Amino acid sequence: MSASAHPLPPAAALAPAAPARRGRKREFWLLRLMPPALYLAFLAYMFIGVMPMVDVSATSSGDGSATERIAVLAMTGLALIEIVRHRRVVLPLLLRSLPVWLVLGWFCASVSWAAFPDIALRRVSVMVFICLIALAIAAGIGPLRRVLGLMMAILVVVIAADLAVTVLNPGFAFTEIGVRGYHQQKNVAGLAAMVAVIAGTGWTLVNRRMPRVLSGLAFIAAAFLFLVLTKSKTSMMLAILGAGMLPALLVLRRLGPAAALGLGLLGAASVGVTYLAVTGFGGDFLGMLTPGNDASFTGRTQIWDFAAAEIARRPWTGYGFGSFWDVGDANDPLLRAPPGSWLATLKIGQRAEVLINEAHNGYLDLQLQGGSPALILTLLAQGLTILALAAKMFARRTARPDAVAAATLLVLAVVVLVHNATESSFWMRGQILANLTILISLLAFRREPDGPAPAVAKRVSP
Repeated sequence: MSASAHPLPPAAALAPAAPARRGRKREFWLLRLMPPALYLAFLAYMFIGVMPMVDVSATSSGDGSATERIAVLAMTGLALIEIVRHRRVVLPLLLRSLPVWLVLGWFCASVSWAAFPDIALRRVSVMVFICLIALAIAAGIGPLRRVLGLMMAILVVVIAADLAVTVLNPGFAFTEIGVRGYHQQKNVAGLAAMVAVIAGTGWTLVNRRMPRVLSGLAFIAAAFLFLVLTKSKTSMMLAILGAGMLPALLVLRRLGPAAALGLGLLGAASVGVTYLAVTGFGGDFLGMLTPGNDASFTGRTQIWDFAAAEIARRPWTGYGFGSFWDVGDANDPLLRAPPGSWLATLKIGQRAEVLINEAHNGYLDLQLQGGSPALILTLLAQGLTILALAAKMFARRTARPDAVAAATLLVLAVVVLVHNATESSFWMRGQILANLTILISLLAFRREPDGPAPAVAKRVSP
């Protein structure tokens, strides 16, 4: 036969087949463990704390313990290593998450005009460390399904420990106003249980195998049982709202973003019409939303009036980050409470039973600390966070487990907005939802890690 009948194959065909994907250089095993270890440590710091089952005096400075400061500094050291290791991811993330850093920058600037600059500097430094830790976690932790899975691992420990302490050490766990488990206060326990219910619902929806679904349902029941024992009304309401929102969001994901937008606008219009109808007949719309139709929100309205009067004194700058509450007995703002208010009857320095160190409204506390700019920048950051998570959830390239995890974080971001109507969590030092909100925002603004490469079919010669 002639050579032309059987041409020689090209040189590339004779060479050994190149791998479809070049393997990355192997990292030292300890470095590979650092991102999940840092994330788990941060979650443990938020939900467990460094001093479980320890009473905190009502007259404490609000700056935390030496142990807590050491823990934050240790996590910050690990975070800086992670930031350097993932600098190619961190630099674009810094630009995309600019709204978060604008809020932090404004609070850092507030030290210059703070009523108590030394206190403001000390407390804003902790928030800088928290943001660096969250940045390192967002850059290195991996896909959102892992974020949710590791969060569930910690929350299982939290709820199990809370129930165990409630049964084995009732003298500590039970208080006159509700069960606190191993936490320092029953509302803190309620927040942890609320997040557990919402995260547990998301984790259950991720799984399709019946044993895992049943275990998820059992965890949700245990978390909600403990939540009821805490008697935290706000957390109970938000846990039910959040758990109900998740399956609805997944249905909307199947319908598509256009249908979701239309239904969202319809829901907002329904709320607006209901508000106008109730108030038009002299009803109290907000009071209807509280258990027992409590129009005073358990005495919060007097705190809100007092906070509004204090904001009017410094509407554009506020008093500086962390420079309004917990500034010492001699400077306690409640010394300026109007006569006749129940706030004026509290004994400063002896408030072991009743401790007022927040406005019980996150939007007012933002203005107390940083004026109107702090409120505007925080709402901008939170709104963009919700939009970014919605984009991840609706994206076609997002795998279902990651979409459910994005929906879970989205629900938590929405819950924070509602929570701050009666409690304070936005950028409040040492607060569970404050730290979690910063982490969620940085996770929302990041570019999602690439999934596994599709399999490459081998060419078979005839």
